[in-house]
Amino acid sequence: MKRLGLPLAAAIFLAAQPVHAQALSFGVRGGLNYATAGIKSDPSIDIGNRTGFHAGVVGYVDIAKNFALQTEMMYSQKGFAKGGSNVALKVNYFEIPVYAVVKLPTKISPHLYAGFVLGLETGCKASTANFTDVDCDSAFAQNNQTPRTKGADSGVMIGGGVTFQFGPGDILVDAIYNYGLTNIAESGSDISELKSRTFYLSAAYLLPVGGRSSPGPSSPSMPPGAREPYR
Repeated sequence: MKRLGLPLAAAIFLAAQPVHAQALSFGVRGGLNYATAGIKSDPSIDIGNRTGFHAGVVGYVDIAKNFALQTEMMYSQKGFAKGGSNVALKVNYFEIPVYAVVKLPTKISPHLYAGFVLGLETGCKASTANFTDVDCDSAFAQNNQTPRTKGADSGVMIGGGVTFQFGPGDILVDAIYNYGLTNIAESGSDISELKSRTFYLSAAYLLPVGGRSSPGPSSPSMPPGAREPYR
């Protein structure tokens, strides 16, 4: 997790600098989560998918014509359903992803994401054959077959989508995959390793700071009154 601090600090610092007329945008994001986990257990168990949601805010800064940085702060529901087993886990996080964005600046602009995410746990509920939606610490005390989580998660995120202009801002429609790197199972007699796997189907709306009237370095010169295409 410490290794995530430097790219996060760098992204925030760059986003705050108005040098070279960098175009800043801020907005909101929300959508659906389809979550499960990579799991090692004894005996082997078959888990299912948990359907949840995510919601938060987005900051975006253009670096070059085809490159940008994006960071977010959002609430995200993860975990897994029982599937063919007796154990289910609902773990919710405050997540901070930082992306590099490669884009094609056209009217309808495709883009690709790659980055890291740090998640801080905000709540955890476990279910077994004997109880439903019990706090994870209490569930572990009652039945140590359920995992006690560590309180934080980290992972890599990759994905893509398209951006198009709508009113004064831009709509982003994205599909993003979060591959967890942290073993979030601190202890548990049956589950020895638990790493999150989450697919996000998401939309965001971004508003440029100062509007589109002054093209930045990634935009060609425009006649008065013309609207700048997506950066």
